[in-house]
Amino acid sequence: MRICLYLEAAEFVAKSGFKSAYEQHRKALQSVGVSVTDDPDSDYDVLHLHFFGPKSLFYLKRAKRLKIPVVVHAHSIGAHDFADSFTLFNSIAPLYEKYLYYFYESSDAIFTCSQYARESLHAQGITRPISVVSNAVDRERFRFTEEGRRLYRERLGLRNFTVFCAGNVIPRKGVLDFLEVARRLPQIEFVWFGHLWPKLLTFYPEMHKALEKRPPNVKLPGFVEDTPAAFSAGDLLFLPSFRENQPMVLLEAASLGRPLVVRDIPEYQGWLKDRVNARLGSTVEEFVEIISEIATSPSPPSPLPSEGEGSQKRGEGTEWQRLSQAACELAHASSLPVVGQQLKELYQQLLAVPV
Repeated sequence: MRICLYLEAAEFVAKSGFKSAYEQHRKALQSVGVSVTDDPDSDYDVLHLHFFGPKSLFYLKRAKRLKIPVVVHAHSIGAHDFADSFTLFNSIAPLYEKYLYYFYESSDAIFTCSQYARESLHAQGITRPISVVSNAVDRERFRFTEEGRRLYRERLGLRNFTVFCAGNVIPRKGVLDFLEVARRLPQIEFVWFGHLWPKLLTFYPEMHKALEKRPPNVKLPGFVEDTPAAFSAGDLLFLPSFRENQPMVLLEAASLGRPLVVRDIPEYQGWLKDRVNARLGSTVEEFVEIISEIATSPSPPSPLPSEGEGSQKRGEGTEWQRLSQAACELAHASSLPVVGQQLKELYQQLLAVPV
């Protein structure tokens, strides 16, 4: 069995979850012995598309003519996760959703990474079979290191308990709430790793004004290549995004044993559970309370860790330690071999059905 994993416009999405999810799925398949190519002009048994641009549509149509099964990965479910991103996206969101419907319906099967996304696509009238497949995380790469922590804490001048987030700096990600929570917790340091796009592409005056007047405990180092080391510098991931699917940053941070604090949104139902494997909130006040509780729990973190793969030694039974261990277990369920085996079985099922 040979699979073509194709990501159109890889350079354009190089700093997004599209690229990370694509790369991890490739590694996941290789970890279970599945042959993979990224060349859609080569020979393969299944075409698996991770983007939905014109070239992807061309290869989809050609594969259908050649009786080759086509899987489309639904990283986006339409206007829901498209709006409040870049300039004018809100205006074209309805047209975008219609195109996605046509693209997805042209495939033989759809993979998406959450039950919420699956139900949303069915509600839009999608009739293709939809399977829920988690994004994968390379736990060998995304592991906590003392060296990485020391390097980035020195580089960023971090001295206190540090809350971090990663992703494009756009309104949908909850940037305004991130900044306001930081303002109310001056004793804690906040870092947002992610590309800050030109104002022309993200024209949201309120957000840009807040960024320019951000409190002194907020740092914006931009996009970083060595995310495992950068994430090791932080003590807790705070992602207040309003709309998501299954963000790669959650899996990556979880793999390092960083406790997760997220907004309570429908997309996480059945996956993230409050006080079990994450902490969920809905308002700035709740986020402030949750982060304060974790940061000041018994045996608070020292500036540098003493030991631990993915977690620091903070005393048995602390809220930080409990959430750290739960995060590691969450990441294990999405490790490369687990996801690779699921993908392999789904491809085999697809190949067993005449196109």
